[in-house]
Amino acid sequence: MTARVADALRARRKELGLSAQDVTDACAALGYPIPRTVIANLESGRRASVDVAELLVLAEVLGVPPITMLFPLGTAPTIEVLPGREVSMWDAVAWVTGESREEAMKAPTQTVLNMFREHGILVSVAMLSRELGEEKRREAALARDPEHRAKFLDMVAELDRIHARDIQSLRNWRARMRELEVVPPALPDEFAYLESSETAQ
Repeated sequence: MTARVADALRARRKELGLSAQDVTDACAALGYPIPRTVIANLESGRRASVDVAELLVLAEVLGVPPITMLFPLGTAPTIEVLPGREVSMWDAVAWVTGESREEAMKAPTQTVLNMFREHGILVSVAMLSRELGEEKRREAALARDPEHRAKFLDMVAELDRIHARDIQSLRNWRARMRELEVVPPALPDEFAYLESSETAQ
């Protein structure tokens, strides 16, 4: 695992044109200093381990998902996930992220992971309907032709209805999570008012 992280670090660092010192400085800027000697020893194979905090900070500095530093998709058909256990690269990723068929079979139908995935989708959908409504509202304000303005305003009204429905779906899902004693994730600033109303209930 350490060798994989080291290979990913070296390849991505060179791709970005960063020196080991650049990586060290960027890690320090994130609040988790990783000395240049650690970077050098990791890449040369003299360092036998990498901790989780280092992995996450390095992934952020390199602009890659942490999982791809452990399981470099597209570089080999299979990979050893545990001593003596070789599986396809994608099966390795799916195992770690809880998306493998075996894990799905073990878990209840409504797993916590699935609840968070659905929550993320609902937030994205509500954000999209909000942004589309704002865009049409701007277009209506700029339209000189009354007929065009009226058409834009009709679109705004329809998008507002869609957005209200999207927000209600999100609100209902968060309530369902709380019923199951699952703490919903924080919402983006645009929807922070939902958290206030939840606290008041």
